[in-house]
Amino acid sequence: MIERPCPGGGKPWTVDIAGKPICPRCRRALSTVAGKGKTVQNTPRVPAHERPGRGQRRAPTR
Repeated sequence: MIERPCPGGGKPWTVDIAGKPICPRCRRALSTVAGKGKTVQNTPRVPAHERPGRGQRRAPTR
């Protein structure tokens, strides 16, 4: 299966309920997408990254 880029790349970060920055589309954490040790000040926009595959998606919370 071909991995496609996440459409959240290049957009500003979104904040989850706990106050941590996440990708606005795939909801991955800053450390997962940008790399360990990065901060929102160092990386103001979400870097380009691959969309998670079907096996990596979290189950719906509803």
